[in-house]
Amino acid sequence: MRPPAELDRVQWHALTHAYGSAEDVPELIRALYDSDGETADEAIYELYGNIHHQGTVYSASAPAVPFLAHAVRHAPDKRAELLMLLAVLADHDPAGADAPHWPSSPVAAVCAELCQVLPELLSCLKDTERGVRRAVLRVVAAVAGLLPAEQRGSAMAQLDAVYATDPVPSVRADALVVLARFGRATVAALDSTLPEVRLAAAVLALAPSEPPYPGELTAVIAEDGADPDPGDDDFPWSGTTTQDERLRRLLTGDPDAGLAVAARWIAAGDVGTRGS
Repeated sequence: MRPPAELDRVQWHALTHAYGSAEDVPELIRALYDSDGETADEAIYELYGNIHHQGTVYSASAPAVPFLAHAVRHAPDKRAELLMLLAVLADHDPAGADAPHWPSSPVAAVCAELCQVLPELLSCLKDTERGVRRAVLRVVAAVAGLLPAEQRGSAMAQLDAVYATDPVPSVRADALVVLARFGRATVAALDSTLPEVRLAAAVLALAPSEPPYPGELTAVIAEDGADPDPGDDDFPWSGTTTQDERLRRLLTGDPDAGLAVAARWIAAGDVGTRGS
């Protein structure tokens, strides 16, 4: 992590973002520490538009990562928002990491920086705010396949603790999703007593399936997905795709299964017109 005092050590004028020179990045990062919440919010909005723009990162994106990580720890009012920015910056197709151009790509540089600061960010898994815990799980998921062996064991042990003990079911469900990114088998979670965890396990099991989908999995989605956590859309797993959008996309792959699930959701009250 790097504090704001080190911002001037980076040659930002030689780096670029979506709108050209990255000379404005230091000012935006300093604004994250402002006691005025609106000032910090505006800075985060601007960073989403320049060092990350419509799914693209730039030469200035990776150098910003250690400064953003420091702000997570020391500008606490914006922890969840900054963690989600870090997750979005590192978002990539895991298969792309095997491509010849990957090592020299801006997103590879972002992921390398994020892997370096991740051990210090993992303390956010114990944060009192559930939104912060959910956001840091997205950060871990973004680089799960890139962590060096010495970091994987520690990260997975902390994820196991969240999955076993977090007081919020949706956070436990999120931890299950991240454990799957590390290659952990999750089918046993279909027997969980928590609907949120069962739903996550069913979606994980269904994702690689070809239609017709297994009836036992769509039954779990129909039963446990009817009343989603209202905060889910604030924490996308990939880019700007919400969990609801991902689930709808998955269900339309098998129209019969999708219609059966929709009918169950409508009968259960059609929360958010999801079934309709």
